[in-house]
Amino acid sequence: MKPKERRMPPLGTLLTYVLLIVAAFYSFWPILTMALEGYGIDLSPLFSGKAVRSVGGVPYYSGGIFPTPIFYLDAIRLGQFPKLLANTTTFAAVAIAVALAAGVIAAYALARPPIRGKGAISYLLLALRAVSPFAVVVPLYVNFTRNGLWDTYVGVGLAEDIVVLSVVVWMLRGFFTDIPREIYDAAAVFGATEGQIFRRVALRMVIPGIIVTGLFAWVLIWNDFVISEIMTGPAVKSVSVGVWSGLGDYGIKNVNFDDLNAGGFLAWIPAIAVMLAIRKYLAKGYSLGTASSKS
Repeated sequence: MKPKERRMPPLGTLLTYVLLIVAAFYSFWPILTMALEGYGIDLSPLFSGKAVRSVGGVPYYSGGIFPTPIFYLDAIRLGQFPKLLANTTTFAAVAIAVALAAGVIAAYALARPPIRGKGAISYLLLALRAVSPFAVVVPLYVNFTRNGLWDTYVGVGLAEDIVVLSVVVWMLRGFFTDIPREIYDAAAVFGATEGQIFRRVALRMVIPGIIVTGLFAWVLIWNDFVISEIMTGPAVKSVSVGVWSGLGDYGIKNVNFDDLNAGGFLAWIPAIAVMLAIRKYLAKGYSLGTASSKS
C-alpha cells in the first residue's frame, strides 16, 4: 500500500494561524517589553534601526542591553512596592466585603423569588458597569473630604464599590440560577422558608462562586487607576498610582523608565495569576448570568 500523502492545511487555516500568532505577539509585546526593560534590556534601538551608529568612523552600539536585576530589587526592597501592595490589599478587602455582603442577597433576590422585571434589573446593573468613574468620582471626593474619608482604607474601599458591586451581583446571580430548581423545590416541600433555603441550601452551594467573584473583584480594584488616583493620598496610595508616580514615598521622584517598567511588571504578575486561576469559573459566571437574565 502506498503511504498516505500528507495534505497541506487549507489556505484559510494557515491564514487563521498567522493572524492568531500576530495578535498574540501584538498583545504580549508590551508585557514582554516591560519585563525586559525592567531587567535592563532595551530592545528599542534594534527595532528603530539605530542600534549601531558610526562615531568618528568607528561603529558604536547605542543600545541598552545590560541585564541586571537591580531595578526589580529596588522596587521590592528599597522602593515602596511592599507598602503599596499592603495598601491595595487592605482597601480591596473592605470593598469586596461590602460588595459581597450586599451582592449575595441582591443576587439571590434576582435569581430565586418571582420578581417582575428581574431581567431588566439585571441588565441595568450590568449597564452601570459602563458608566465612567469620572461621572461620580468628583462628587465622591468632595463628600469624602468633608467627612474625613479621603485617603482612608474605608473611604477608598467604599469608592471602589462603584467599580465592583454591579459585577458582583451579576456574576453571583448566575451562580444562584445554576442551582437546579429541583433542589429549591425539595427544600420547600420539607417546609423550609425562603430564608432557610437561602442560608442552608443556596448559600452553601455557591461558596466556590463567591470566592471566584471576590477574586475577580480584587483584580478589578487592583487594576483601577482613576478612583485610586483621586481618592488616595500618601497614606493609602495604591499599586497602580504608585507605579505611575515612580514608586516614590510621596509620588515625587525623578522618572526612571527602568524602575517604572520593573514596578509595572511586578504589578501585572498578581493580576494575571489570579485571572488564569479563575478563568474557567469566570466564564461560567458571566455566561450563566447572561442566560439567566432572559428568564
